[in-house]
Amino acid sequence: MDVRSVLVADARRMLERLASGSITRASKVTSRPSSIYTDADRFKREKEHLFRRVPLLLAASCELRNPGDCKVMDVVGVPLLIVRGKDGVVRTFLNACTHRGARLMRECGNAARLTCPYHAWSFRLDGSLLGIAARESFGEIDSDAARLVSFPTTERAGLVWAIIDPAAEPDFDAFLNGFDQLLAQFGFDTWHHFKSRSLPGANWKLAFDAHLEFYHLPVLHRETFGSGMSNLAEYFYHGPHQRLGLLTKADHVLEQDDIAGLADMPESEWPLASLLFGEWIVFPNVSINCFYKGGRGVILSQVWPGQAVGESETVQIFLHENPPDEEHFADATAMSDFLGKVVGTEDLPMSREQQSVLSSGLLREVRFGRNEGGVEHFHEWVDRFAGSPKDLPMAQVMQRP
Repeated sequence: MDVRSVLVADARRMLERLASGSITRASKVTSRPSSIYTDADRFKREKEHLFRRVPLLLAASCELRNPGDCKVMDVVGVPLLIVRGKDGVVRTFLNACTHRGARLMRECGNAARLTCPYHAWSFRLDGSLLGIAARESFGEIDSDAARLVSFPTTERAGLVWAIIDPAAEPDFDAFLNGFDQLLAQFGFDTWHHFKSRSLPGANWKLAFDAHLEFYHLPVLHRETFGSGMSNLAEYFYHGPHQRLGLLTKADHVLEQDDIAGLADMPESEWPLASLLFGEWIVFPNVSINCFYKGGRGVILSQVWPGQAVGESETVQIFLHENPPDEEHFADATAMSDFLGKVVGTEDLPMSREQQSVLSSGLLREVRFGRNEGGVEHFHEWVDRFAGSPKDLPMAQVMQRP
């Protein structure tokens, strides 16, 4: 892939759309049954056939900068432990001692070894068994069989991806479809983790739908972004992934790369930062938005299914190109607080209200407009994975019509 050519072509299209004042609209208005957000059987299938099948973006590399750095999280009921080994390789394990299943770590941090808090079995950072407390009385076991359960993991574009199936035959290339090469242009491998937070929401698709369209921005976010905010999105599709460009020439809080200004420059001089405009959507559940207050940064938002069909967790991870110094720290904090407010007090309460209505069964359909093509694109790909046999190779799923 000629990465710059792809980015330049996208920017050229944005300039054309800005000049015309119109977006590329989807072919028609579509509708879907409201049960996609409320049906427990469908929810179970999504977890099994989607979230435990595709490579998931679990972390930014800078969250695990040093050997021994660990991150703990639960994904669709699976407790995970992500660790950077002494060899610099990031691995993902089931966060469970192979003795009796106790969680090895309860908080993120740094560890020279992984020691069980129940019986003090210990493991190396590569998952191999290091020691058994009171081995002489416990008895001999097969050390290889007692290794931690591990999941296929790769580190690309300064981001950590894993498949939550230890038996999976990983095909990261087929799934990422070159999208990781575009994301690599941010240079996240040298960025810095500023802070993270978790926010409760409704069904994971209801919560994520808000990341997939700008139609609601000047309405739901009139008190935060302002009623003059553009509501037009130009969509760029890359397999199941996509990015959204906001059709506006006005400055606003998130996207301050000067797309309109590129029209006065030769394409060979277009700066990379401007070519990385917009909101980046990593299927199935991650969005990446740029901001500049407090220094150049991004908010990486992960929307994880909860225990029940009507529950989810949105994790906001704030990354900065450079660690905010004393001059920028207050602004960086204000930016993270502001985006926490936007999502936590506007987007997610709205999704919970929607969940209540849709769970009544009285509104039988939801609709997606021609200006919301990315939402329909997302649901089509959810359907494709949820409706495919779990053992169908990734390349075949990606190629199915």
